[in-house]
Amino acid sequence: MPSSRRANGHGQDSMGKVEEGRSNGHRRVKSGGGFTQRLGKMQEALGMAHSTPASGTDKRRSGKHGAYDPRFVQRGEKINPQTKESFSSSFLIRGVVVLNVASGFTYMVWRFLKTQDVPPEYKWWWWVFFMVEVFLLFAIWLGHSQRLFAVQRIRTTMDQIVSIDPAVGANAVVAILLPTAGERLDVVLKCLLGASSQRSWPSSSAAKMGRGDGLRVIVLDEKRRKEVYMLTSGVHALSTQILAPSTRKILQAEGVRNLTPLAFYEWCHEKRGFGKVHIFKDVGLSRAVAMVRQMDDLVTGDDGGDLYRLDRNQSFLNQGLDEDISKSKEGDEVEELTHGVSLLADESVHITPGFFQVFRGQAKQAACMIYYSRKDAGTPRISPKAGNMNAAMFPIDDPTSPPLIGPSTIVVVNDARHQLQPEFLQRTTPYFFDVDAITQQYKWAKVAFVQTPQRFRKDLPDDPLGNHAASQYDVINIGKDGIGAVSSSGQGSLWRVEALKGRSPDGKTGVDPKDLGLVGKKLGFRAEMLIEDTHTSIELFRQGWRSVYVNEPGEVLAWCTHQPTNLTWRIKQVLRWHQGAVQLLYTKGLRYTSFGGSFPTVFHRMYAFDQATYYLQAIPGYVLLLMPVVYGVTGQPPFNTDITSYFSYFVPFIVTAVLPTVISAQWRSIDSHRLTRDEQTWLSTTYVQIYAFLQVSWTRLIRGNPDHAWVARVPTWPLTLVFAAQFVAIAGAVYWTLHNGFDTYYKNTLSICAGAFLGMFYLWPMMALQVGLGRPSFWFFKLGAYVVLGVSMVILGSIPGLDLQIG
Repeated sequence: MPSSRRANGHGQDSMGKVEEGRSNGHRRVKSGGGFTQRLGKMQEALGMAHSTPASGTDKRRSGKHGAYDPRFVQRGEKINPQTKESFSSSFLIRGVVVLNVASGFTYMVWRFLKTQDVPPEYKWWWWVFFMVEVFLLFAIWLGHSQRLFAVQRIRTTMDQIVSIDPAVGANAVVAILLPTAGERLDVVLKCLLGASSQRSWPSSSAAKMGRGDGLRVIVLDEKRRKEVYMLTSGVHALSTQILAPSTRKILQAEGVRNLTPLAFYEWCHEKRGFGKVHIFKDVGLSRAVAMVRQMDDLVTGDDGGDLYRLDRNQSFLNQGLDEDISKSKEGDEVEELTHGVSLLADESVHITPGFFQVFRGQAKQAACMIYYSRKDAGTPRISPKAGNMNAAMFPIDDPTSPPLIGPSTIVVVNDARHQLQPEFLQRTTPYFFDVDAITQQYKWAKVAFVQTPQRFRKDLPDDPLGNHAASQYDVINIGKDGIGAVSSSGQGSLWRVEALKGRSPDGKTGVDPKDLGLVGKKLGFRAEMLIEDTHTSIELFRQGWRSVYVNEPGEVLAWCTHQPTNLTWRIKQVLRWHQGAVQLLYTKGLRYTSFGGSFPTVFHRMYAFDQATYYLQAIPGYVLLLMPVVYGVTGQPPFNTDITSYFSYFVPFIVTAVLPTVISAQWRSIDSHRLTRDEQTWLSTTYVQIYAFLQVSWTRLIRGNPDHAWVARVPTWPLTLVFAAQFVAIAGAVYWTLHNGFDTYYKNTLSICAGAFLGMFYLWPMMALQVGLGRPSFWFFKLGAYVVLGVSMVILGSIPGLDLQIG
């Protein structure tokens, strides 16, 4: 047995069965039922067992004798956060992909050799549609490659890791970056409550190692709003206030187990805490409730009379609150404490460029909160969010001062429209660490960032705008995770500071982190184009870093509290993403995404190529929407063949093309309606992607300022126009049927109508929302299809001499 393992107490336990770890080669102890019971009895004898499962302990390790102390069992077992296990269906998908490649190749050969019998004047139409199919064929194959390496990661928490090695907790020092640029105050408040309510982990050695004061929440306010400053101070004061001894006892008696600002805020509103404050007559509780009331008034626009006059307020932020409460009379009422007084902000606040304020109370459990508004707000204009976050990581405003993140080794991107849940850091931070296969010691893994899915509540029925992006977050990202190739989507990502400061995975430094002129280019978050998240992740992949994706079934680590609710908002959002992707292609080129660099695998290169060119798939997608229109107006199909031959070649191809998505949907039990909604959203916004490509191309051609992308506008009327054009296609089918005769043209009529109805089906959700038809429903679409088909048959059946028979 290696001496390192003996010295650290991680040798074989005589009570357990030993097996070889599948992922990292170290020995592990099976925690079977008998072993758990024997261990539970021994712990009871030693006084180590708990009546309830310990926080952060996997329920599977709890026997009938109670949960055992994780430190005890870890003498024989060490959790490796990098452990992952392939889904059994991944092998099935790989087999289906092989079949699809073969059937797709066969179909395209048949299309090229056997379907060119079209009139010469419509040869262009044949070539256009053939190239569309070729383009989509390669897009399908590229999509298959993003489903090949799906894995299920081990579920662990920082509590579990730190209980084994406290040094991990001391090294994992986190700063949450909260960029805000004018979001609604109620949205900002929810974000602040979530960020400040993170459940920490034991890291008692942090102070000895000079690691600073633990979690930092840095509010990056581009608009220099005093209201945001007041909310920041209020949330910090609230987190300190509810930890007062007398207040803590009351809240625990009330069932508020997690003494966090978020839990207290929810208790006040959902558990009617407002109505109970006078029952307990506790000054600390009264003050905390008053803070919640004041923040509610602030975010709803109620100024509360003279409550927020700065010449009358009083600061409780940096006082010894416990001592202040102990000197107060037990019967003090909340009105006596807050009459004409603000509990949210200091009276001398004047927010100027470069202003920052640190809120650090006496309660060690409370996060340190920092309000900051940089000097050059809104710059660089092409990516102000990246510039805002970089200003917290690097001393851009004052090179002589330390950066606001201090000694943090990990930074979190928490957009103001998203609220982190208390377990967010507990569940994501461990994946930056690995277990050395030789020494069995924890070390930093070659992980540049950890990404989490974005989750949305059902504010709109049936998700007509496709906000949930189930295909991206629950299929594609899981398929990429096995090789560490998930790109960042910004919100909900955690980044290793060393990677952002230019250090490569092998520990070498290729860029001087003190050269502030490189910030935004080769240091920090890349600020050269609109999509700083994608650009930064590709840049780090090029250096050899990998990523981790945390997506446990049924687990929500963050909620979006303000999602797009109308078509214009959603279109604007999609436009910016696609403009950024086009900028990536033009600015960096295909060599950047596909060649050079030190990408970990060839698949990283393929995925980077896809991220720089995916919007080009919108062109054939848009042609598919227009196909029935062209068919109906000209009366000419895109190619000629008999039905038997067509289905013989097409059906095997299309079935094997769809199967990988159907199978992968089971990884997270994704509702098929959500996957369908993603397809509908994509086809509905194909014109936006084309517009983004043309707009950025034109800007580059005339050497215009790329910053103008922020002011580019795209209309929504093309969506309505294409939807209406499907009815034109059906009218054309009726016309050509009357002209050519039903007996000879009925197959064409059915083809046109099928294509038109399919186009309307894909455009329906956004179209219905656009014209205010209420809840989009497939039932209405089916009803409309039957009506149109019925009317068409009645019209055709009334034509003299036309024998229309059904059956």
